Amino acid sequence: MSHPKYGSIPETSYHESSHGSEAEENPKVSNLELFSDLVIVVSIHVVAEPLEESDFHNFGLYFARVFYLWLAWHMVTLFMNAAVKMKSQNCPFHNLFIFIWMSFILHMARSFSIDNDANAMKSYLGLRAFETLIYWRQVKFPYKAIVLEDGTKMMSVSEDWVAAMNSYTPVISFMFLVCETIPLTLAIYWGTNGGVYYPMVLASMILICSSFLVGAVGGIGNRGKMLVNAFDADHLSERYELITLIFTGELCFAAGKPGNTLGSNGVMIMAFATYLMTFKSFPLHGQIKFWARSVLHSVIGLLLYAGVFCAIPAMGSAFARIIKEVDSEDIEEGDQEGISAGDLLCYSAGSFMIFSSMMNLINKDPVGENSPVLSSTNRGIIRTLTGVIIWSLTFIIPDSNENKSDIAAVIVPLFALLSTAIEIWAVGSLKIAI
Repeated sequence: MSHPKYGSIPETSYHESSHGSEAEENPKVSNLELFSDLVIVVSIHVVAEPLEESDFHNFGLYFARVFYLWLAWHMVTLFMNAAVKMKSQNCPFHNLFIFIWMSFILHMARSFSIDNDANAMKSYLGLRAFETLIYWRQVKFPYKAIVLEDGTKMMSVSEDWVAAMNSYTPVISFMFLVCETIPLTLAIYWGTNGGVYYPMVLASMILICSSFLVGAVGGIGNRGKMLVNAFDADHLSERYELITLIFTGELCFAAGKPGNTLGSNGVMIMAFATYLMTFKSFPLHGQIKFWARSVLHSVIGLLLYAGVFCAIPAMGSAFARIIKEVDSEDIEEGDQEGISAGDLLCYSAGSFMIFSSMMNLINKDPVGENSPVLSSTNRGIIRTLTGVIIWSLTFIIPDSNENKSDIAAVIVPLFALLSTAIEIWAVGSLKIAI
């Protein structure tokens, strides 16, 4: 098999995997990886907690914190992905490395929770240095998982695969040094009172995104070969889908809070709609995920997932505020500097709809008997328009209306559920079996 840009594809190519076929393999994600996913979700929840305060308004800071947590999680996912290929998930060193990584993440989240961004960035840089080191060790000293009859040990992957993974090491090292270490070190140095110099943080984020996109378009450092051909895209897809499922389940935490019944019911409907949008809004057989389409599709999908990681916790925080705000008179005038809970819900839910819509657009629908009633483009238009309508509710429902948050808690989930119902009908992912 050959690739139009990178030539020969290794035998471990995603295109020869069972993803998208009816013969599903056993789950590739280990219990340890699920544990690490819970840690990152808890950490992002800690970062999202300030959104539950009515005077919070620094949403750029919230996005930046989530972005770096997402990036740290994604990069260690690549390390875990290589472990799947090399069958080294039961290696004691592998398990030790992941527990050390989780310790870094929790310390980073703790620093964010007390608004000590300088310490958080120091933890982040230490974490990323550790991630780069363990990835280098993994490809330089690959695990030999197969034991032959004569006692000889050999790798479960080819030499070409190891060489391809090894060629990726300079790329991630360059990104860590130029896009993260230099600008974030300057941000820490120029910061004051436990804070950082945020323009340099923004510069770092722009450099990171540019690094991904330039690597995708230009093939710098074999990035395309790594993401599409060498990595196990089944595993990557499963990791991202599982952590999205955990985020969706976290929405239900707000429903258990005492207070507004409308908010509690609304969050349950929204959680159900989010689950259906994530897992049932595409054909069950024959669809090609963005991971397998091209390098550029893969990278764009990753960045869109970063937006989803920001939107879902923000929805949970909005619902938590709505449920607690039983009486608008309980909110003092000095606490109204930020946006209302209803506006926060509309902005976050609308963003989730649009980010997830764009992710579905870069998937490729099957043709023939498995083709959906509505194309991915038409389904994307429907969901995008729904997201825009949800956004517009912030203006349609006047701020003078004391019940604005309650109205949003009812209307937003219903719009999301209606859009999802149309998509499910179009792809036939749910069928009556009575």
